[in-house]
Amino acid sequence: MHVLLIRTYQLLLKGLARVLPFPRQHRLIGAGASQTLAAELSRRRWRRPLLVSDRQLMQLQLPAALIRDLDTAGLPCSVFDQVPENPTIACVEAGLQCYRRNGCDSLIALGGGSVMDCAKGIAARVGNPWFPLRWMEGLFRVIGPPPPLACLPTTAGSGSESTIAAVFSDPQRHCKFAIADLKLLPRITVIDPILMLGLPPAVTAASGMDALTHAVESYIGRNGSAWSRRKALSALRRIHAWLLQAHRHGRDETARLQMALAAHEAGAAFTRTNVGYAHAIAHALGSLYGLPHGLANAIVLPEVLRWSSPCCERQLAEMARAIELEGINSSNGSEQGLALAFIAWIEALKQDLGIPATVAELREEHIPQISRSALKEAHPDYPVPRLMTQTDCQALVSRLQDHSDSQRCAQPPLQ
Repeated sequence: MHVLLIRTYQLLLKGLARVLPFPRQHRLIGAGASQTLAAELSRRRWRRPLLVSDRQLMQLQLPAALIRDLDTAGLPCSVFDQVPENPTIACVEAGLQCYRRNGCDSLIALGGGSVMDCAKGIAARVGNPWFPLRWMEGLFRVIGPPPPLACLPTTAGSGSESTIAAVFSDPQRHCKFAIADLKLLPRITVIDPILMLGLPPAVTAASGMDALTHAVESYIGRNGSAWSRRKALSALRRIHAWLLQAHRHGRDETARLQMALAAHEAGAAFTRTNVGYAHAIAHALGSLYGLPHGLANAIVLPEVLRWSSPCCERQLAEMARAIELEGINSSNGSEQGLALAFIAWIEALKQDLGIPATVAELREEHIPQISRSALKEAHPDYPVPRLMTQTDCQALVSRLQDHSDSQRCAQPPLQ
């Protein structure tokens, strides 16, 4: 698509984002906040909620206390726990059947981004039974009103509890797609650090880097506003201060709460600005190799920032100043130096978190396909600071290859 058409379309979206009436959410925040949800739902006259979760959380009995609270409040819930790591069209349809079979009138999502996105997909299908999920791809195609949704995130990364979007995998086409509509914003969000105390370090690392990618791509994108930039910087400061602490000391309630708030703020920022090439490439890698989204974002982000930096040095420098990077004279340092220091900080953070710099599964023959998929997703919607061509994208993706001996034995992508 021609550069002028892409930028004109993005400018229209920027203007639209500033006048759209984003619904207000009711937020329950703090340790034990999940224990107050049943009373809130009863007050709102939700009668038969469908609890959407995944099997691992059910085995850990994390939803058990909420289910008991709902029963005590006279709100018997049905459970749908067949959500995979990357939600698919099939799992949304299975959830829809469970919702109908049990006569539900509302939804509760307890889990990570995949669970919350799946619940949004189910809600969209309930409100639009005549439209398949794939038809609703893109902006503002959820025509009928979905039933109300409450979200209880158990990871601090996706920020889905504060966004109007949901991402799904289409295994038949080997791609991911998103639906986005104001009607998908959850009515209630519960941010309870107690639900996150048992997260393994690897999940903490990947989800934290997911939140970081949201904040950074929102901030450097061309469609930001004063409000979104404040949210993104606030999230960035929390991540800088608390991610390593949450990773090393997983039962630290303060660190968990601060990271949950960071993910929430970053989600609120990017739902008004959209994301960038790191997400587009991460989605392509995830759909081909089954890579967890947060991990893929973490691997891709530094290379995308390095490529984009000629057109966003000022924003990168502002983020470096916001977190007061050690060894940097913020008042006298050049914007280029600060931008490079910010990218170096992200790479050092990844190393501290045990996140690899490359994708072990990535194979040379897949690079054109990955690049085409990423650019198809990004153009024209993502207001990136610098536009890529297919050649640019292939060169960037090739730098993510693992050239160690193990790469020669790489397995084919997951089908």
